Amino acid sequence: MDVIHMSFGDSAYGNLKYVFQKSKEHQNEQIICINEDFSIGPLYKLESEEGMQERKQWLKQLLTQTGSVSDTDYLDWIETTLKNNLQVAIGIPNNSKVILWHGDNTSDEIGLRFVAFLLQNKSIQFETVNVTVYSRYIGFTVRDLQNKEVPDVIRSLGEMPPNLILDALQMKKSVSNIKIEILINDWKEWSQTKGILRILLDGKVVAVSEDYYDASILENTPNEYQRASYVVGEVMGKIEQCIGDTYLTFRVQQLIQQRKLSYQGDVGFLSKMEIRLP
Repeated sequence: MDVIHMSFGDSAYGNLKYVFQKSKEHQNEQIICINEDFSIGPLYKLESEEGMQERKQWLKQLLTQTGSVSDTDYLDWIETTLKNNLQVAIGIPNNSKVILWHGDNTSDEIGLRFVAFLLQNKSIQFETVNVTVYSRYIGFTVRDLQNKEVPDVIRSLGEMPPNLILDALQMKKSVSNIKIEILINDWKEWSQTKGILRILLDGKVVAVSEDYYDASILENTPNEYQRASYVVGEVMGKIEQCIGDTYLTFRVQQLIQQRKLSYQGDVGFLSKMEIRLP
């Protein structure tokens, strides 16, 4: 039986690849990366060419507006990545075992549903490794600024120390056909929605308005000018959601346009801008 590990995001993929290359037991097992952040952007009909193009245009606008990209090569990479995500089922043989690595975060939760939908017509034995559950099981800790050990939770495979990955794999669980059907039906519902922002609330993915993070940005912005990158970093560190700095940069720009924030520097680049409350 072919064994295929499925990860969500570059960091997660890199973690698995690094560990498996050093492990004789898993060297011949395939790793597939779904390189996507499902917490932001349109999901409408994303399993189709129409939906993929809509998402591509949204990502293009977001990335160019926030100064994250400035060349066409990267924008072409977006389309290639979206197409590769859609074609993930093609290279997976029938009667394979697919191990889904995920954590308790919005993107991974939606990703599980997306993959279940894409593979619904294949005879697949699904298993999952929830790295968040694993981190709680072992009482995972990190050291704070005072070098004291404090409890922490791993929210994604990309955050997991590589030395823990093979141990976490031992906690994999089988996924019932009923659960897979639930995931497929959930995806069908999400693929009919028009929103662009989702969060994980009490273990459930919910849609929220696109200004959901604005309050946190304003709460962490001082009265004197501060580097915008520092403010965004503070927001990312304090909230329980996994959200990237690109979307938060976009919201900073929106707050500036609404005159809820003042700025100096280059509004198109997070690292070249300072912000404060008006």
